Amino acid sequence: MGAAPRIAVCFHGFMRTGAAMWWVARRLKQAGWVDVVMPTFGYHLRPIEKNAETAAAAVRALVAKHPGASLDLVTHSYGGILARVAWAQHELPALNRGVLISPPNQGAVMAELARTMLPVHRAGWDPLGPMRPGVPAHWPLPPGEIGILTGGTGTARGMNPLLGDDNDGTVRVDEARHDGATDFLVMNVQHTMMILAPKVLDRVVGFLEVGRF
Repeated sequence: MGAAPRIAVCFHGFMRTGAAMWWVARRLKQAGWVDVVMPTFGYHLRPIEKNAETAAAAVRALVAKHPGASLDLVTHSYGGILARVAWAQHELPALNRGVLISPPNQGAVMAELARTMLPVHRAGWDPLGPMRPGVPAHWPLPPGEIGILTGGTGTARGMNPLLGDDNDGTVRVDEARHDGATDFLVMNVQHTMMILAPKVLDRVVGFLEVGRF
């Protein structure tokens, strides 16, 4: 009896659309995944809990379309927080494996800096609230083997000296960590480029295939 077919769902980052994950989906399909979906979420328009409902519906629809298939996950940036909320708040099937790319798992200093420079939260609109330092730390990782892949330089300066520690220009290395992860890897790649760089996508596929970077 052959191995179960592989399917995957990809969650994009803040101020992006599902199309931002196109290169990720393309690489997965080249590696043999039979179906990869890339839903779009209005992170800046709706609370994360509402976006988690949309995410859960996308997962259920994909699984229903492919009974018996093995489910994987790839996220970028804020999409990693969305995945944690979706699996925590909704009854969803366990993952085979997942890779969170540059997720602000512990919140992000960058989000706090942005809120300070553009204090729209004072008017009651706070799209960056879920990414403030410490805010998302309590959400568990989705069930399954989860690898975390983030960017950094191996120096305290990182790519953005304003963030105070090694970082990919947007998320600090220590902010990406989560105790529940199966594996963790830092690559010298900038935050946005993490979902475009072939060497990163190769690592994503490698983890999804064997559970290690």
